[in-house]
Amino acid sequence: MKKSIILCACLLGAVSSYGQTIADGLLYGQQGSYGTARYRSMSGAFGALGGDLTAIGSNPAGSVIFANHYASVSLGYTGNQTDSNFNSSSAENNDNDFTLNQAGAVLVYKNQNENAAVTKFSFGLNYDDTRNYDNNLFIAGTNNISISEYFLSFANGVELDNFQLRPDETVSGLYRFLGEDQGFGAQQGFLGYQSFVIDAVDNNDEFNTAYVSNTGTGTFDQQLSQNTSGYQSKLSFNGALEIKNKLSLGLNINTHYIDYQRSTSFSEQNNNGALVDAVRFNNYLDVQASGISLQVGAIAKLTDAIRIGAAYESPTWYDVEESITQSVSARRADGSGGTITEIIDPNVVNIFAPYDLRTPGSISGSLAYIFGKKGLISIDYSSKNYSSLKFKPSSDPLFAENNRQINQDLTNAGTLRIGGEYRVSNWSLRAGYRNEQSPYKNKDIMDDLTGYSLGLGYTWGQTTLDISYDRAERDYSQQLFESGLTSSAAINNVQNNIIATIGFNF
Repeated sequence: MKKSIILCACLLGAVSSYGQTIADGLLYGQQGSYGTARYRSMSGAFGALGGDLTAIGSNPAGSVIFANHYASVSLGYTGNQTDSNFNSSSAENNDNDFTLNQAGAVLVYKNQNENAAVTKFSFGLNYDDTRNYDNNLFIAGTNNISISEYFLSFANGVELDNFQLRPDETVSGLYRFLGEDQGFGAQQGFLGYQSFVIDAVDNNDEFNTAYVSNTGTGTFDQQLSQNTSGYQSKLSFNGALEIKNKLSLGLNINTHYIDYQRSTSFSEQNNNGALVDAVRFNNYLDVQASGISLQVGAIAKLTDAIRIGAAYESPTWYDVEESITQSVSARRADGSGGTITEIIDPNVVNIFAPYDLRTPGSISGSLAYIFGKKGLISIDYSSKNYSSLKFKPSSDPLFAENNRQINQDLTNAGTLRIGGEYRVSNWSLRAGYRNEQSPYKNKDIMDDLTGYSLGLGYTWGQTTLDISYDRAERDYSQQLFESGLTSSAAINNVQNNIIATIGFNF
């Protein structure tokens, strides 16, 4: 039951909990295709090569491979095509975006003492937009499960008194109180009850904890429109040295930032004669996160033609802050042949308690063969154990359950990258291939990603201009909601990127 504590609870700041999921952890923990045009045109196979600013983020030893001081900036176009299939109904959506992909510089110093152990050293600073979140998703089809099941999954077990307004209460005030006192789940039950999507079994019993649907049974026409925006970035502070012209060692201190927004609008209609025949449920999520990681790497010149590389990146430790706004509207019969549309818009921003997220580290090995000044071929393989993804504090029951599911559902995933370059006079022709394994044991949830790339470069004087095209495709499953209405749509996402990089030796 609600007590007089409401007067104090309204002074509290954050809502106690929110339904963070494994999918959220992967959303923040996985990187996309990123970097300079040269790096992307070879699908990122630079671990044993270096000599590229984005490659510093793959292997920190790569900065000392530069022959001179160097700076570059990259601009990019990203096009997403997202196709959905929901219970045999298909839909398509597209999104296009222009971004600053990369900017950075490296300073390289040669030791004039030829007998010294350290023959070169370098300092670098590089920014990469490691993931572009801009995308649109549209799902439409018929279903035999109603949105009412979502609200019921949270309402059942909560006393009716918590959902009913007292004479001196407002929707905003009670919604906020429930979030601060009982959490996100109670707020969902409240929205369903106040909009008449669900009803109490006994409205005269304030201790009632059982609820029923007002949307009836049968088939429901459903649509989900989801628009996401934002980015994930990585700023690397780099230092490296070369020993006896044979071995390069490097270190990165990386800062990470996530800016992510997701606007979701779900609608449902039915003609089964139920009290409620139309529902719209809107959610807007905002995420801000910052983190830190470390990297070490080495590149060895076995011969003039053969190089090998190895690198380790620590887990990234994120501090995550999330907020959400919600509203629901439902159209119901008024008992006299007409209809009433009930709009429940608390106009409250739920600011959730910050939490920590540890995303997996990775190890990588690389091999490159250089054909003199004519060209090269390079192979990288990296491994990341996604079952080490962790929500903290683990004492939180929700996070403890998430971590248990992570151990159960996620696995080690490898990424293979192959790239080549061929030089003709001042021109460079490039191509690449990559395959990223699914982080899930069950590939029906998320399949492997496959991509390829092409590129062209031209050098004149101290200036370089590079252009690349890369394409990546992945299939995955998208649940409508995490509770109650858990029906899934099959999604196919194809991303096309065009990047231009201008660089300067100085």
